[in-house]
Amino acid sequence: MDHPSPSVILPLLHCPLCSPSRLLTDPTTLRCGHAVCSSHITSDLCPIPTCSSTPANFTPTIPPSSRVAFFPAATDNYMSSPEPAERRIDVRVRKLVELVTRAAEYEGKQPDHLVETYSDSGDDSDDEPVAFPSSSSSASRPVTPVTGLSSSIDLSSPASSRPRKRRRLHTSNSRLPDFHPSGPGAISLAEFDKNLSTELTCEICFMLFYQPVTTPCQHTFCSKCLQRSLDHSMLCPLCRVELPGFAYFHEHSHNKVVLALLLKAYPESYNTRGHAIATEERDARLDTPIFVCQLSFPGMPTLLHFFEPRYRLMLRRCLEAPTPTFGMIMPPRAAPVAGLGVDAGADFGTMLEIRSVQMLPDGRSMVETWGTHRFRILERGSLDGYMIGRVEQIDDYEDLFDDWESEIEENADSSSSASSSSASSASGQASPSPHLFSRIMSNLSVPTNPPLSTAALLQTCHTFLEQLRAGTAPWVVQRLNHTYGPQPPDENPGAFSFWMGMVLPIDEHEKAKLLPIKSARLRLRMVVGWIEQLNSNWWFSSGCIVI
Repeated sequence: MDHPSPSVILPLLHCPLCSPSRLLTDPTTLRCGHAVCSSHITSDLCPIPTCSSTPANFTPTIPPSSRVAFFPAATDNYMSSPEPAERRIDVRVRKLVELVTRAAEYEGKQPDHLVETYSDSGDDSDDEPVAFPSSSSSASRPVTPVTGLSSSIDLSSPASSRPRKRRRLHTSNSRLPDFHPSGPGAISLAEFDKNLSTELTCEICFMLFYQPVTTPCQHTFCSKCLQRSLDHSMLCPLCRVELPGFAYFHEHSHNKVVLALLLKAYPESYNTRGHAIATEERDARLDTPIFVCQLSFPGMPTLLHFFEPRYRLMLRRCLEAPTPTFGMIMPPRAAPVAGLGVDAGADFGTMLEIRSVQMLPDGRSMVETWGTHRFRILERGSLDGYMIGRVEQIDDYEDLFDDWESEIEENADSSSSASSSSASSASGQASPSPHLFSRIMSNLSVPTNPPLSTAALLQTCHTFLEQLRAGTAPWVVQRLNHTYGPQPPDENPGAFSFWMGMVLPIDEHEKAKLLPIKSARLRLRMVVGWIEQLNSNWWFSSGCIVI
């Protein structure tokens, strides 16, 4: 294994402003990522004339093909840096300078540490010099060859200052064995490699730095590690000093000195670390993030507020994906349903496409989404605190008026579930689950003679909407159009059924029963049943509406 050479790394630790060039002294890393001697800093601006604008660091890497409109948080209140008297020393860079300097000095002085020793027999050809680390005491006095000493003397005794000797091995390819010095100022390449990799390790993930970022308190972490830490607390993970805010790091560049050392000393390990991070976030078997929040339907806008640390992390990962989408399901019921538990209805949800993101200064965000399709969770798990799953898309099948009535009778009869499933597979059309349909219809009071045609069902819904608009304040109607989007046309009964179900002033878990139904006509029939229930209630017929 090739170890990094201190003499190769040392030039990377020179101050770019000192003339003549010299190593960094009391280094301070600025927001732009440059590290300079603290004596050169006189203002908030970088003193390096060639310093250019820094790229955004905490902003998610949104693919060029993405249609998401991303708006970073305003950073006007976070642009100032600490005063010069309050500036701190970059702990990581200072340790790196000390480590590399000590190793480079030993590497340059290593030939001077050779001490010649001689054998008892006086045969100089059988003896060879052996390298030892010099100490402060031995470096101040010369070492003189001594002969005629008995081999029985304990040369390892502290009282003995005579040099030890080693017999030459009489082999054709003899060489000095590897020596690992441990004294001050002496370090082998293997030990230097170990110490260097330790200094280039993140204190949060305890792995090699990846995209290192230095905080105003001069502590360095991986960019993604610091992001996740700020999701939970605005304090530095090491010194617990309060950091300026999440928005401060939106334009905070990587630590250029540490990054240069990583690419120079461990280029393969650094690239491997980056590929591992990307693979971990992309190639999970349960690859669909699921947001447990509220009910949403396809074809409708949904405005969400992300503030929990786990979902802030989920949002950043979604924005970096080629298709910025995530699923959303209803939270569990407060009270369990008989035979189903508290997770009743939590297997179905809506896939949301991210349209725009407005970041807030403290790391929260307002996200505008649009429902694209429904899904069913086949398998679920957890990743960094939020739910992930393997899902299947739910699509409507074409309604056939001739066999629709017989299909309802088959689905409502749970005892004939086996025969109905075989009939559905033979026809090549997917139908709602018999047990699920039975549960839905058992909790729903449907009219005695329900209209069967789609036109009649749509007319009933329009009549209810006119009644709703006539008995409701104008601002309520305006809120309906703004919150749930414009009313879909009758030519799209599938989208209209979801829109109508969302408008109804009934329980959200009751509305969620529309998600697994694959027939637009059947969903309209359920909506008409809810309308009949509302019209039969005295509080609704008297004009009291809760939206």
